[in-house]
Amino acid sequence: MRLLQQISLQKKLLIMMIFLYIPLPVIGWIWYEKTYNVIERNAIDSSIQMVNQVNTHLETYFTEVQRTMLPMLASDLTAAFLKNQSDDPIERFELSHRIEKELFAKIVLNRQDIYGISLISDRNKATSSSSFMMAEERYKSYLSRLKGTGKFRIMGLEASPSNEVVSMAMKFTPPQSHMKQGMLIVDMKRDQMVSIIHGVQLGRTGFVWVADSANQVIYHPDSGSKPATVPAEYLKQMGTKQSGAFTVQSEQGKKLIVFIRSDRTDLTLISEVLLSELNKSIVTISRISIVVLVLLFLLSMLAASGVVYSMTKSLLTLLRLMKSAEMGDFSVKAPHASSQEIGSLFRGFNKMVEEIKRLIEIVHVSELREKELEVRQKESLLHAMQAQINPHFLYNTLEFINSNAILEGNDKISNMIVSLGDMFRYNVQNPNGTVFLADEIRHIEAYLSIQAERYPSFNYEVELDRRLAASVPAVRSTLQPIVENCFKHGYEKQKLRPEAVRIAGRIAADDESCYELIITDAGKGMPPETMERYNHLFEGEGTDQLKAGSEVEQGVQSIGLYNVHSRLRMLFGAPYGLRITATSEQGTSILIKLPILSSKEAHVSHELPNLAG
Repeated sequence: MRLLQQISLQKKLLIMMIFLYIPLPVIGWIWYEKTYNVIERNAIDSSIQMVNQVNTHLETYFTEVQRTMLPMLASDLTAAFLKNQSDDPIERFELSHRIEKELFAKIVLNRQDIYGISLISDRNKATSSSSFMMAEERYKSYLSRLKGTGKFRIMGLEASPSNEVVSMAMKFTPPQSHMKQGMLIVDMKRDQMVSIIHGVQLGRTGFVWVADSANQVIYHPDSGSKPATVPAEYLKQMGTKQSGAFTVQSEQGKKLIVFIRSDRTDLTLISEVLLSELNKSIVTISRISIVVLVLLFLLSMLAASGVVYSMTKSLLTLLRLMKSAEMGDFSVKAPHASSQEIGSLFRGFNKMVEEIKRLIEIVHVSELREKELEVRQKESLLHAMQAQINPHFLYNTLEFINSNAILEGNDKISNMIVSLGDMFRYNVQNPNGTVFLADEIRHIEAYLSIQAERYPSFNYEVELDRRLAASVPAVRSTLQPIVENCFKHGYEKQKLRPEAVRIAGRIAADDESCYELIITDAGKGMPPETMERYNHLFEGEGTDQLKAGSEVEQGVQSIGLYNVHSRLRMLFGAPYGLRITATSEQGTSILIKLPILSSKEAHVSHELPNLAG
């Protein structure tokens, strides 16, 4: 067992092929011995199946003829003929003429295989499309052979002035005839039935012939030795069986006889073929089979060897490529293979390598973004540390100025000093701490109150649910850069006195987990192309967008709109961030999207990432 495990896959397959090929000659010899009987039985079954097919075609043909007659059986003219008790020849002629014209003529015209149609009443009065006298002559003999009503039965072969016909008769009682019974005789040209049978070829000299229910021969291909009835030897072998096969001895040799009795047509189909003809083809096939078997044996060995070589070669190639990928070379690529299995394996390997390469690139980009975020965080921390230089001195100075303003009775300066102190305290707090929208609102209100003191014409308005804002996470210094842009670009750059800034918050209509904050000014707005560039910038991602953002802002002071947007997007992901929703001569509106935390998440605010700075 250990020795077998150490052998390569290629040698294992070779050993397996040897063990498979040795039994093949033995199996071939046994197969040759058994083939003769099996093929002979198959030939007999094929003859039976062929006769069955001929019988099915004949049954279908006679059924179609019967269906053609059904409308005539229900006709009022048919019922009137059967009920007619008058011996007036003129009246009888007129009625017969109408039947021939309105019923018989249409059917005979459409069916070229129908020689004639005859209708006979129970008084043995007939009307016919061919000869009513022949119909009346056959009435009594057919009546004794018809056992029931409403079913056609083939009566046998009848001689006509121009051709031999096969007659089919049926007793019937139309509902309009008041129980008057009649007989319908249909004479069909034998040519149609002969064309169905004549196309059957059994062996070289085999043939099929037909007899009726009285064992009278209707059709036999050998007109010279045609028997009038079914031979007694055949009838003895057939007995009462519906179908079967047997052999008889003839001058030419042993014959295979196959017979089928049809319940639907009452016909008996009999096929005859010499067994020697069947055996001759079987022997030829057997000899050819031996040669073919030897050739297949050699070809199979050659093909199997080629398949094994190709498969092992492909597996070794794949093993080499996998080792290269294992060493970190993800530029390797499996060659194109035409075979389905090996080709699928190679394509799967290529897809796997490409996917690994793509994932590595994604991880690399993620690391770059993480480092970029760390740099931004450190920059924010540096700004915060710079703002914390001697904060006590700054607070004490502001308190001193505020106290003097109160003593002097200058409430305006006092209010501005208090608001400015609140802003300084907010800005110098821990930059890595968690903030919520409610904190940012309080901070921006301090800023707006200072601006309101500076500009008497300025009014601001804040409309939002402050309890809900306490559960909306935000990034520190999110609102101040946007509001500063309102003053700088909306008013000062346009040489306008500041008029109003409105801040309104709401839950997004299409997403209950998203909070929308809209900041609107009353300035002259920005050009539409500038708005489109900003929005296009806000929709993008990656470090390339940062460079584009700096070009668009063109020297905007403080953090800038894109810096605010990128910090929100880095912390919360898409679709959160900024978007300019409107700009015109009446002002500009900027939309900020923020996530809404559940009540449980809001209480565990310290679990937010330290990116707020």
